[in-house]
Amino acid sequence: MASILRSFQRQGMPRAEWVLAILLFLVTARTGYLANTHHLATMLTHGSDPWGYYQFLPGLLGTHEWSMLPWTHHLENGRGLSMFTIGVAVMQLPFFLIAAAWAALGGQAVDGYSHPFAILHFVGAAFYLAGGCLLLFHALRPLVGRPIALFTPMLLYGATNLFFYSTWQPGMSHVYAFFLFAGLLYLTLRMLEKPTAGTLFLLIVCGGMVVLIRQLNIIALLLPLFLGSARPWEALRIRLGWLRAHPFATAAGVLVVALLFVPQFLYWKHITGDWFVFTYGKKGEGFQWTDPHLLDVLISHQNGWFIYTPLMALTMLALVIGAVRGMPNMRLVLIIWALAWYIYASWWSWWLGGSFGHRGFIEHYAFLAIPLAMGLKWVWARGIWWRRLSYVPLYLLVFINIRLSKLYFWPWEGPDWNWGRLIEVWQRIPEL
Repeated sequence: MASILRSFQRQGMPRAEWVLAILLFLVTARTGYLANTHHLATMLTHGSDPWGYYQFLPGLLGTHEWSMLPWTHHLENGRGLSMFTIGVAVMQLPFFLIAAAWAALGGQAVDGYSHPFAILHFVGAAFYLAGGCLLLFHALRPLVGRPIALFTPMLLYGATNLFFYSTWQPGMSHVYAFFLFAGLLYLTLRMLEKPTAGTLFLLIVCGGMVVLIRQLNIIALLLPLFLGSARPWEALRIRLGWLRAHPFATAAGVLVVALLFVPQFLYWKHITGDWFVFTYGKKGEGFQWTDPHLLDVLISHQNGWFIYTPLMALTMLALVIGAVRGMPNMRLVLIIWALAWYIYASWWSWWLGGSFGHRGFIEHYAFLAIPLAMGLKWVWARGIWWRRLSYVPLYLLVFINIRLSKLYFWPWEGPDWNWGRLIEVWQRIPEL
């Protein structure tokens, strides 16, 4: 694929990265539609997490009462509390408005659930997937060169559960967070290369949206704080220099982030009486900090990350080697991932039930693209035959991932889901 895109560019066609982004957009939108066409009329109202993220938008149309949205936890005060923040809904909003206009012009129900809203659901997820991959290309190109920078996002898309959660389950938060994580990486590198007011403004807003989608994602802000410097204090000094050099961009970015959070705080205040709420605590769910399932998160048949996404085992090997050797930025990426690993391993539902593989790390693929790309660079530098030989296992991983995505049927979890049943699924992979 990378060679085809390069040949397009040599023939005067659009730049290869834009061809890649357009192809990923079309493939993702089309695959998502085909994968969900059997329940298109009900997919937006399916009682699960995607409805929890989305339900705020139909609320804007008056379809639901704010005090009792449909996918909520009922409190003692008689109101329903959404477990989810509004970040995903904010990112879906432009496509939601387009769908509302389409429905109104076409004489269809403008309730957030008619056919146009389902179609724009796929379009929005495809847009953010393609945009995230495009940002990754621009972030990786100075580090590893153009061919590997093109190949790495495609490999992440095809060989990991990022594919599943941008097509089969586009309503989950992961493809949106992946786009924002890629934005954090790209914008931080731009600021390190050439600080500008516009880039700083976007970086602040991007960081705010990362947290608004999921509070756990606050650890990702370590990347824009410390990337590009081996000494933390030196990194912080550089960041303070950015803020001092561009006070208006800083103030504007902070103001936009504050405005984005205001509806969330107002919603929590309206439902619970408190301005800030740990929503899962209202259900009695929480973390077991002294008993983390660290190995289970990686290798359990219950959504073990390496078991369902083996490409990440190779990526983590490259990351650990790079961190040990002191390669630039590797230790920072490892620290951020290790924090996420420990937090997810400490969560009461460490396997993140009802998922295809361990989905908690999907947004982190944007950061893990660095060791993956560096590993590919090392292999390809060994010579043409090493490069050609590497294609075989990589393409095999893509094939396995896409087949497992198609074969997935909830629930691949629970006491009845064991190694024997997983092996039975693996045996069906070669079937066409």
